[in-house]
Amino acid sequence: MKKILLLFLFLMGQGAWAQTTAPTKREVIGRDIGQLKGIKISGRIIDEISGEALVGATVTVPELEITKITDNNGAFELILDRAEYNIQFRYVGYETIDYPITAVGDGRISIRMLQEDFQLDDVVIFGRDPEKNIRSTDMGAITLSMNTMRELPPFLGEVDIVRSLATLPGVSQVGEASSGLNVRGGGVDQNLIQFAGAPIYNPSHMFGLFTAFNADVVNDVTLYKAVVPAKFGGRSSAILDILPKAGSVAKWGGDLMLSNYSGKLSVNGPLIKDKVSILGGFRISYINWFLNSLSNPTVKNSQANFYDGNLVISAPISENNEFTYSYYTSYDDFAFASDTTISWKNTAHSLQWKSRLTAKLSLEALGYYSGYDYGIFNQSGINDFDINSSIQDLGGKLFLGYNFSETNKVVFGGEYKQVAIQPGELIPTGPGEEILPQKVQDEAGREAGVHFQHEFELGEKFGFSYGLRYDTYQYLGPRVVRQYEENKPVSDGSAIGETNYGDGEVIQTYDGLGPRASFRYSFSKSSSIKLGYNKMYQFIHLISNTATIAPTDVWKLSDNFLEPQIADQYSLGFYNNFKGNIFETSIEVYYKDLQNVVEYKDGATLIMQNHLETELIPAEGQAYGVELYVKKNLGRLTGWVSYTYSRSLRRVITPFEEENINDGEWYASNFDKPHDLTLIGNYKVSTNTSISATFAYSTGRPVTFPEAKFDYSGNSLAYFDSRNQQRIPDFHRLDLAVNFKFKGEGRFFDGDWTFSVLNVYGRKNPFSIFFDDAQDSPPQALRLAILGVPLPSLSYAIKF
Repeated sequence: MKKILLLFLFLMGQGAWAQTTAPTKREVIGRDIGQLKGIKISGRIIDEISGEALVGATVTVPELEITKITDNNGAFELILDRAEYNIQFRYVGYETIDYPITAVGDGRISIRMLQEDFQLDDVVIFGRDPEKNIRSTDMGAITLSMNTMRELPPFLGEVDIVRSLATLPGVSQVGEASSGLNVRGGGVDQNLIQFAGAPIYNPSHMFGLFTAFNADVVNDVTLYKAVVPAKFGGRSSAILDILPKAGSVAKWGGDLMLSNYSGKLSVNGPLIKDKVSILGGFRISYINWFLNSLSNPTVKNSQANFYDGNLVISAPISENNEFTYSYYTSYDDFAFASDTTISWKNTAHSLQWKSRLTAKLSLEALGYYSGYDYGIFNQSGINDFDINSSIQDLGGKLFLGYNFSETNKVVFGGEYKQVAIQPGELIPTGPGEEILPQKVQDEAGREAGVHFQHEFELGEKFGFSYGLRYDTYQYLGPRVVRQYEENKPVSDGSAIGETNYGDGEVIQTYDGLGPRASFRYSFSKSSSIKLGYNKMYQFIHLISNTATIAPTDVWKLSDNFLEPQIADQYSLGFYNNFKGNIFETSIEVYYKDLQNVVEYKDGATLIMQNHLETELIPAEGQAYGVELYVKKNLGRLTGWVSYTYSRSLRRVITPFEEENINDGEWYASNFDKPHDLTLIGNYKVSTNTSISATFAYSTGRPVTFPEAKFDYSGNSLAYFDSRNQQRIPDFHRLDLAVNFKFKGEGRFFDGDWTFSVLNVYGRKNPFSIFFDDAQDSPPQALRLAILGVPLPSLSYAIKF
């Protein structure tokens, strides 16, 4: 035990003996030089025009051959000897700054950087630190900047965050009108999507045609798909962390974008000069002209509307303290053929406090509220009704970070949240009495978690990151819980009694330990190998018989019958950069084991179901795959190629033979697509003109077709044999875009004009296949294609 303790203390203090990095110049004078063993120079790098922090900028001291990277506040810190230095500040797309200093005492500097006009050989479309993929212990952590996403062909005139991520290996969507992401064989509900720290339950507009986040108010997007940091929990597949921009504290400015389908405007500036900034953004659609122009009478008579809005107030009240308030809302309604309207709305508030308590100790506290409301409104004039559902999520997080050195860091923290779900309430709105009011029992639960993460390096070759998270969950009353006969399937017919639980009474408790660890060995500065393991728990589930998020879906908390999902993932990767980081390559393999995945009994009824346990069935899952990635960062032609071979499988074995699916054999999940290939290219024709293209190919997703048709008591019924044994045709599509940057002296059309064509060769990719009767012949198979023709768009964007 003594040896283990000594080893742990050695690892925790390792970086304290290693030489740290970073210097600075001009004359920086502080306390008595004779008392200094090292001079500390700290600073912050911001955009000269907008005042935004430049995250991931490099600070280099050539004399010492050391480089630092700015943190999420654009801050950096250097420890220097007393001497003269010439510090270099670099950031992608900005002019390099050479900053000479004489270090004679502790001090602080502020660097303001200006964007530059790209030269043809200096265009970087992806990433900030070119060697981060080699040097870090991160596995499957992908950060996309807005500059990267703007190089992709826009979808209906817009930069689309979720679709941009779907071009990367291991990330996919089930079709062209799909909400959310499928990450390494996981369902869309197995991803935690958070905006400014608050969870978002439906990240889409128009059933997935648009992403519900305005790119003009987003700073960057990080997807964790392999080894997830211990500070994140609550989902079993991936974490999508979206951080908003902060407004400028120096001057007012904004962005305007207009396309033939939607428009958006954002404005930012100082509320209090140099102290408090505000940023507001609003986006709205006007796509009905397009729907009304289509020949299909059902679609022609439909109406679609959406909007989203953002407000960010940032107050850096001192060099060491900053408060940020963020508000987000989005709304959709779709009136199908003028009789049924489907709507959904997200609302999120978050308040964050970041503080540097000492030179080594930092604190971050965040509180949030997130709401999601969705409903169906039938206004056909026959049996009119409304169905309303909602989720309320209220929580807080606290993190404490301590830096022993630049290469030895530890983070401790905890979080607590309460979730309340109203699964559904049916309200008759017509004059008749054919439909009776009905309300599904509300649900409530609370989660708490504590965690720590330690990252350190041993020399230049070895890097380690390990963490542990403990999650606990309680399912709460008030609720009436059924009892069922033993040794019989859970069904309405086997119910034998009920138990009433009072308000706040604990009905069921679950907990678990989730270890996380990754190891990196560097062969050289340009190549490394990494190994990782990750365990996560999920206490909320999306109850849906579709392959994507829909407003008719039901969110369900774990209870006596539905246990938490548990995922164990193992990852191995090799990373290599070539020609001075111009080319970046990687290959990753993974295996994921899933427990307590939700599956459905044959013929399950999910809407307005007061006892969902009678329709659900637990399953086990497994997912495995290999991901190949090649990216070119510099030159006229930039872009990347990603290819994934993967499988996502499910199996249901119960004590009751009638409940087994496919005789207890493994079968493909709804989003299993073995082959997924994406080609991205951006060609710089001139300083002001570029052409981009995206080609995507994937295996068709699994479906279940009827094997036969028969009549029973005057009703025509379909017979289904095995689940997910057929597939829709393979998916492939080519998108093109041309971007013109006009730079003039105040002319109105100064800005970016983008012309794009989706589905260039008019591929009718089927989103689904269904069967319909044909007179005097067997039922005919019909396909539903979302984008069956080339779809052009034109957009204009300007900064002011």
